[in-house]
Parts: sequence; C-alpha cells; structure tokens
Amino acid sequence: MAHLRQKQKEFYLGWKFLKSLGTVLPLLYPRLEYATLLTIASILCAAGYEVVSYNSGTIIGKFYNALLSKNEAYFWNLFWKASLIYLGQSLLLATTSFSTWLLYLVMRRNLTIALHKLYYRRSIYYMLNSVDNAGIDNPDQRITQDVERMCSTLAKNIFPYILISPGVIAFYTYKTWATAGGFGVAIIYIYFIIGVIANRIIVSPLTKWTARVERCEGDFRYKHVSVRNNAEESTFYNAAEFEEYESNRFFKRLLKRQLGATLWKYPAQCTRHKNISHKILDLLNHSTDCVFTVLQNFFDYYGGVLSYLIQIFPIFIFLSYKDMDGPTLAQQISNNAFYFIYLINSFTRLTDLALALGELAGYTQRIDELVRYMRRLNEEDSIAWKDDENRSSSADLIVAENLCYSAPGDAEDLISDLNLKLSKNQKLLITGISGVGKSSLLRIIRKLWEPRSGTVLRNFTLKDTMFIPQRPYFPPGQLSLRQQVVFPLIDGGKNSQEIDSNKIMKILEALRLRSLISMCGSLTDPANFEWQAIYSRQDTLSPGEQQRLSIARVLYHKPSLVFLDEATSSLSVDAEFRVYQLLNEVRN
Repeated sequence: MAHLRQKQKEFYLGWKFLKSLGTVLPLLYPRLEYATLLTIASILCAAGYEVVSYNSGTIIGKFYNALLSKNEAYFWNLFWKASLIYLGQSLLLATTSFSTWLLYLVMRRNLTIALHKLYYRRSIYYMLNSVDNAGIDNPDQRITQDVERMCSTLAKNIFPYILISPGVIAFYTYKTWATAGGFGVAIIYIYFIIGVIANRIIVSPLTKWTARVERCEGDFRYKHVSVRNNAEESTFYNAAEFEEYESNRFFKRLLKRQLGATLWKYPAQCTRHKNISHKILDLLNHSTDCVFTVLQNFFDYYGGVLSYLIQIFPIFIFLSYKDMDGPTLAQQISNNAFYFIYLINSFTRLTDLALALGELAGYTQRIDELVRYMRRLNEEDSIAWKDDENRSSSADLIVAENLCYSAPGDAEDLISDLNLKLSKNQKLLITGISGVGKSSLLRIIRKLWEPRSGTVLRNFTLKDTMFIPQRPYFPPGQLSLRQQVVFPLIDGGKNSQEIDSNKIMKILEALRLRSLISMCGSLTDPANFEWQAIYSRQDTLSPGEQQRLSIARVLYHKPSLVFLDEATSSLSVDAEFRVYQLLNEVRN
C-alpha cells in the first residue's frame, strides 16, 4: 500500500506563524468556557502582581530614607508594611502560576479533543497513517507531544505576560519620562531595539530547528514502537544487529538535529534576560553571584548599569534634585533605579519571550498543517460513491459499474472495468492469487480508497455492517474481555446496559475460547496485559484463536452484512466449518 512522503518542510517565525495561530486559537477557545475564564484570571493575577511589585520596588527607597534619617518609628512602620506587601506578592505569584497551569490543562483538553474529532472523522487517521500522509510526518506525535508543548509554552511562558506588557511598558515609560526626560526613555528604547534585532536574527532559524527536532523525535520513537510490535518477526529473521544499527541511525540523526538547535540557542542565551519578578533585588544591589557565563548574563546585569547611567540626566544635567537632603535624595535615586530597571526588564521580557515564541511557532505550524489537511479531507466528497436513498426497496446491496482502481500513488490498475452486483441474502466468495486486488476491493467498498474511475452504489449502512480485516485487531489499554468482544461498541458508554454477558459467554463457548475468561480473571475484569502486544505472540494466542475471537464480534453484533477478508485463513478445516456454521445460524 502506498505511503507517500513529500520533501521535509521548514517552519519560520513570521507571517505564516500568525496565520497558523489564527487556525489553532479557535480550537483552544471554542466558546466562552474555562479557557477564557482562566485566561482572564491569569491576566488579572499578573496585573495585580505588577501593582504589588511597584509597591515592593519603591518601598526600598523609603527604607533608605528611614535609615539615613535615623527615624526608627518610620522604619518599623515600613518593615511591617513591606512584610505584608511581599506576602501578597508571593501569594499573587503562586496564584498566577496556578492559574496558568490550569489554563495549560484546559487548553490541552480543548485542542486535543478538537484534533481527535477531526482525526477520527471519515477515517482520516487511516489516510494519514496507511495511504498518503501528504508530507505530514508523525501525526500521532503532533496530537500528543506537539500539542502538550505548545499549550505549555503558550499558557506558562507567554500568557499572560505578553498581554499585560504593553500596559506595564506604558506606565514605566511615563515614570522614566517624568524623572529622566526623553533622553532617558530614548536610551532604554534603543537598548531594547538592539536586543530585538539580535533576537530576530537568532530566533527565526530556531523555529526551523525546533520543527526538525520534533520530526526526528517522532521518527526515533516510531522506530522503537515498530521493534516492539514486530519483535517476534524480527527475532525469527535474526535481525538484532540490523535493528540496533537502524535504532542508532535514527538516534544519531536526532542528536545531530538537537545539536543544531542547541547551537542556535546558545547565542540567544547570550542575549537572554532574567525575569524581573525573580531578580529585581539582585539587579538593584548589583549582585553577580551566579554560575552563568558573562555573555549569558550581559544584558541581565548591564540593565542595572544602564539604569544608573540614566540617573545623570536628573542629577547632573537637569539638576532636578539640587535642593533635596541626603535621605530624600537616596530615596529618589532608589525609586528612579527601580523605574528604569523595570522598564528595561519589561522590554527585555518581551525579547526573552522571543525564544519561547520561536519554539511555539514550530509547534503551532506543525499542528496547523495537520488541522488544515484534515479539514480539507473532511470537506472533500467523491462522486465515485453513491448511497441509495431508498434502501428498503432496493434488492441490490452493492452495484459497481465500470469500476477501475489501483493502490494510492500507483499508476497501474489492479482491476479494470469491473461490473458487480451483489443482491440481498446472497453469498459471494472472491478468490485469486496474492496481490490481485481482493482486499483492495473491500477498501473501495469501505471508502478507504478512491476509485480511479467508475461508480459504486452502496445500499447498506456501516451501522449494520461489519468488516473483518486480515490482521486481527485488539485495542490496548487494560480493556476487559467483554470490551474486546463487543468492540467497537463502548463498554461503559450509553448502551452498556444492553450488553449481554451471558450471550458473550455462550459465543466464547461455541468458539472454544472459554479459556480466555480464566486468563483475564473474569469477563469484566481489566486484563493485566496489553492486548496488542500479547496477541502478537503466538505462544499466548495462536493466529487461529485471534481469528476466532474476531469472529466472536460478528456473532455478538449480528450485522446484516459481513465482509470477511481471509478471516478464517489460519483455522483448520473443522474449525473453519464450525465458524461458518455459526455464521449461518446467525444469518438464519
């Protein structure tokens, strides 16, 4: 079966990222619900934190005043006031962190459920994984890992700071202008512009490298999943050396991509700035006791130096404080330093977010690519299939006229000009050599493949029809034996009360599978093994037992129409006769 891959796509931080964000945001905020409320709550908490931070920053200057003026009563008043302020600041910081964590959970829930809805509609998951992925690598990774990382980055590292930053910057710009004039504001703005240009140059390639790393992570993980699912077959081939070589090849390619991403992150770290909420006191006191390199912390601590450079305007140029006494001047200088540093860090916090935005852009565009492709498949409709609107009066279940089909991506037809009519209560056996197109015809009837030409009329509904594929499928996840038999019905869903356990027991008895009940503990106990793994091991269930368990589903659901794709190929003649005898009893 064809599985096409296009050339690897590159992602960048630019206009395409904004378009991708426009696609994904409605999935994160589908309506006025928890995500919206938590976003508002996070913004309010962050805004409240900024207000308290202003008071905590300016109270330091008041301490200088109280100490230099030797006013003990004023000092103790400030001490208790500062204690309450910092307590409130700690509570607001914890509340902000808590609300952004809840926002991450709700965002991930909304986006994952929305992607699942698209992924499992009209068998799109089959198209992506088995027919043509349209260059979309590892859709499972995009739905699981990329969504998790995108929501985590967006909720915890970007929201709500990027939303309140304009207001914070405007407020401290006003404070800086009032004390240092336009020159002081200009110095800080130029400092910020230099940082923006440096980050723009560095972060744009980082988006591309993030997407590359994610692709290689998915390929490496899929290689190990493949080894796990085919361990027995690989061992029969004595392929341990090959599997080790291939696993290492995938891993080395991943390490190469990670190294490239790390090399691009290094210069970004050189211009990275610490969060003011964590380091404001260190900056005010010129603390340099950290383990990072000088380059990595250049902008962190140079902001403190720059804040005192700006002090020359009100003190030496404008002579704004010439009439102030010592304690009042110390308080004013401390407050000015706080205003300048906070404005610098409000700007540099935005450039600090550039790293997070660069990674976010990679995740968002990968998810957007998946969403757009799935939506396009959902909107497409084919004229090759026709469903009879008057099913009850038609005697034909399937009518194929001049049908031609081939494997996706294959120019050579498997079958040409097929005319077929299958009437109700009629049995049809299709035989032929391997590869002639027998299973492919079932894929056409099931609408998994698109015919090249001709039409197919279907006078049946999928609700009353069952397809039993060649390879038995037993979903993993600690499911009970009863759930495996009633699959795809959900045991525990709205129809779970209608499930007849006695009927299942009789079916297993008729198929000589009653030993499975003791193996699983009981009919309803969650099995303490993964079905997918255990059923791929012949020493646990033979292929014939797997096929009989698949037939148990047909006997339980009693559909009007059944398509069996070599569903009894592993059974003995006697067992096969018994299975068809049971199927006939159900039919009659």
